[in-house]
Amino acid sequence: MDIKNLETIHKKLEGYNCRLLAVVKNQKIEDIKKVIDFGINDLAENRLEELNMHVDEFPKQSFHFIAPIQSRKLPQILKNCNGIHSIYRKKELDIISDKYQGEDLFIQINIDNDKNKSGLIEEDLEEFMNYSKKINLIPSGIMCIPNVESDRKKIFSKMQNININLKNNFKGYGGQLSMGMSDDYEIALDYGATIVRIGSKIFK
Repeated sequence: MDIKNLETIHKKLEGYNCRLLAVVKNQKIEDIKKVIDFGINDLAENRLEELNMHVDEFPKQSFHFIAPIQSRKLPQILKNCNGIHSIYRKKELDIISDKYQGEDLFIQINIDNDKNKSGLIEEDLEEFMNYSKKINLIPSGIMCIPNVESDRKKIFSKMQNININLKNNFKGYGGQLSMGMSDDYEIALDYGATIVRIGSKIFK
């Protein structure tokens, strides 16, 4: 990897209230070490096996899980992660509530209403939030992965408005906005992203 890529991203984040999650899927240990040495604390994972391996290798880092979750694997993910960005089913909340230790929890929004994608559609969000309030497990924020062909400005604006509405209507909601990846994070920043998840643009 070329550390200049990371320097460019880091510079673009200056002036925004936004954290960088380095997506380390399939990356070499020596390259992950370079990212950590640069000063990046937050690492994003989408496979439990790699997560467990990297936690052993880098026990001081903060790990975030960003992929769809199999319920049976959730306890292990909770054990090793500081944040989970892909919650959208009530049964996941039930499992988390029994083992919760202050992790950041993000609701994955199916922002394109694509039946082939994971996530909660906007129309079901209020019911989900009411349930989370009932079990005293209010999420930290929301997350989305738009379709490739989607208009990013339109999608990120929609996410921003959803986030504002949640902040206005649910006491204790964290108001974090996890959106923007390698090809569109600069657009996401202009629409209030507080977390961007970048992999290929760092490690290429």
